[in-house]
Amino acid sequence: MPEMATTRFDPELLYVECAKCGQPVLWSPGDTTRILAWAGIDAQSLDEKCMIVSDGCPACQPGQHSFSTQVVRLRKAPEGRPHTTQAPFN
Repeated sequence: MPEMATTRFDPELLYVECAKCGQPVLWSPGDTTRILAWAGIDAQSLDEKCMIVSDGCPACQPGQHSFSTQVVRLRKAPEGRPHTTQAPFN
């Protein structure tokens, strides 16, 4: 039986969105990996259902250069129920 290839999720592919204005936030290459490591978040525990939410961005808060962030895991809403925002991923 052939071995299953395991692929790791690249944390640099995480979508980052501003919670204030809803705009996507673009970071420099490597920033996501560095921020996750600094926060003590194991990148291996993340997948395509995760995203990063920023409490602001340069577009809606010009002049501010750093913002608090949260990693959240989205989940599919049960059938027949509308999708709701999920609690932060810890």
